[in-house]
Amino acid sequence: MTVSRRTLLRTGLALAGAGLTTTACSSGSEDGRTTLRFAWWGSEERAKLTQQVVDLFVSRNPGVEVKTTYAAYDPYFQKLATEMSGGNAPDVLQMGDRYLREYAERNTLLDLTPHLGKEVQTADLEKKLFPAGNIGDKTYGLPMGQTTHVLQYDAKRWEEAGAELPADGWTWDDLKTAAAQVSAKFGPKVSGLSDPFGIEDWFGDWLRQQGRDLYTADGKLGYGEADVVAWWKLGVQFREAKAITPPEITANTTLTPFPRKESTAEFCPDSTVGMTSWETYGGEFALTQFPTAGSTIGQFTQPPMMLSVAQRTKNKDVALKFADFFINDPEAGAILGMARGLPPNLKIRETLSAKLTDEWKMVADYEAKVSPQLLPAPAPPPKGAGVVKTQFQRIYDDVMHGKATPEAAAPRLMSEIQQALGA
Repeated sequence: MTVSRRTLLRTGLALAGAGLTTTACSSGSEDGRTTLRFAWWGSEERAKLTQQVVDLFVSRNPGVEVKTTYAAYDPYFQKLATEMSGGNAPDVLQMGDRYLREYAERNTLLDLTPHLGKEVQTADLEKKLFPAGNIGDKTYGLPMGQTTHVLQYDAKRWEEAGAELPADGWTWDDLKTAAAQVSAKFGPKVSGLSDPFGIEDWFGDWLRQQGRDLYTADGKLGYGEADVVAWWKLGVQFREAKAITPPEITANTTLTPFPRKESTAEFCPDSTVGMTSWETYGGEFALTQFPTAGSTIGQFTQPPMMLSVAQRTKNKDVALKFADFFINDPEAGAILGMARGLPPNLKIRETLSAKLTDEWKMVADYEAKVSPQLLPAPAPPPKGAGVVKTQFQRIYDDVMHGKATPEAAAPRLMSEIQQALGA
């Protein structure tokens, strides 16, 4: 089954507090039935598919009831924080990488390690995804899908500008040269590349190309002030070459520049390709890996979200059975399709990939090509990482507008990081 990202875009995110069935009860037995609560975030389309899987699980397990709730991302975690503090967490819950370490270290998530390969089968799951749910030698989150980063670009316009198309082993200098050629051909209304230098995610890929990372496995900061200066100085070089979108275009958050056709290339998670670019270009654009500053492309295999079980669930056996079913059952996988990216179960993925069309086939083909080069998912970041990501963009805005040099802006960022992480 194919789920269109265009459908996801049109339906949009569910309103805060929306749900298919809501409950304030803790898990337990009601009238001889076992009741689980399952919560997740996402769009209405994802909710419909998820509910179909829930209904399938219930049909196969007489005596089990699964009550479900979903919301948009921020309201979901706001509500979860309240439920966790009140000892009323869902039995099974969708978990994000920027929250997993915080909740696990508060002892609110079940350590799944003793159950892997037993109640929860893992033999067919993509192993590179697992570090995202691990803290030390314990597993608190199971991958619900797979994504990675990508550069989407308008190959036709690149060719018209005489720019060399991306190839294996290309460099950031190659990208700068090509993007500047495109800007010279189609500017000032169209730039070669959407400015990527204020996005912490792309900074992370660049760091990994040089053997470092945003955070270490134990949740410490993995880079220093000199790295920030070097990255933002690279951005200044791109701007001086007129290779990237000017500040007034970059700052327009209605849509990013590429789907507005104000740039001809843009970095993004491959799970978002169909949400915006396909609406504008149809199939008339291409996907490629990042340029490199070292021996690797620095990209990693990423679960867009994970499945966790509450530590205080009263129905652990059924919760684990449900988690295994959601990730490993072939019929469940066929229903979910690509609603959470590529399926984490490789057998389900192989079956599904043969049926994909349009944007999803493009993404699946791209992932298959770059898969051998992808690094394993990084460990969960520390509490405060979300604040760091926001400050990274905010302080770069001064560099982007020429109000501060990289050398002046980087120490400000490091001070903000120290405060956010409590370092």
